[in-house]
Amino acid sequence: MLAGLVLLVYVIGRYAPLFDGQATLEIDRHSTIDVAAGASREPTPRRVLLVSMDGLAPRVLDRVSTPYLDRLAAEGVRARHAETVVPPITMTSHASMLSGLAPEEHGVFFNRVEPWRKLGFRTLFSDCAERGWRCGLFAGKKKFFHFAHENPGVERYRFGADHRQVVDLALAWASERKPDFLFLHFAEVDLTGHQHGWDSEAQTQAIRALDASLAKFVPALQALEERPLSVLVTADHGGTGTGHSEDRPENREIPWILWGPGASAAAPPDLAHVSTLQTYATLKGLLAGDAAR
Repeated sequence: MLAGLVLLVYVIGRYAPLFDGQATLEIDRHSTIDVAAGASREPTPRRVLLVSMDGLAPRVLDRVSTPYLDRLAAEGVRARHAETVVPPITMTSHASMLSGLAPEEHGVFFNRVEPWRKLGFRTLFSDCAERGWRCGLFAGKKKFFHFAHENPGVERYRFGADHRQVVDLALAWASERKPDFLFLHFAEVDLTGHQHGWDSEAQTQAIRALDASLAKFVPALQALEERPLSVLVTADHGGTGTGHSEDRPENREIPWILWGPGASAAAPPDLAHVSTLQTYATLKGLLAGDAAR
């Protein structure tokens, strides 16, 4: 009986979202950032949108009709092969994606809401704070508050219950604040994978829905102002069966698509072997105007 109780506590602690209720769902730093920037704020030469489709495996994507993602890849650049870090889990991968640091350097190996955790490493949002860039984070999982909670570079953070709410919240804020960097995270591909399996019909439908949402969101974002827009679409991991935590190719492989002015110049030189670790430098270079316009 005792052994069964110990096992139950372990399973709950390992897999259940015990602390989701303590996650911050909304952060608004408009006033403090405006005061800090004063009249000296200069917008970046281009706006940058990072889209992370949680759990999107390239082998699954290739079998789904995604007209808009296909267009972004055809007009921009697409990695012939891209991989995330190990372990291929959401928080670890996004920490590397936003910092350029390997897991052993940033130390993020937890994968749920843990309110006592503090992220003590630099991310792209640290650059936002130092350079006066206006940056927002809109995510479909509550644990993403970790990337915004103690980082003053995140002017606006919101959790969205689904991808529709994520894009609606992001577009409403972008319309008001004209951000330099916007990070959207969509959870549905990963959630359907865990429930129904990778390459299941439910996951296929989720991918199609995200493609349709992006097809509306990106043009709407473009129309808000004249500065050019660059878009990077990627994922934190792939998956196989109903999971992705094991170190195997199906779990590590991710899509990596860069679209917009300067895409070829900003992309990693070897598109045959792209790492999620290179995403940070690519985004920062675009924001800083290092790539050709």
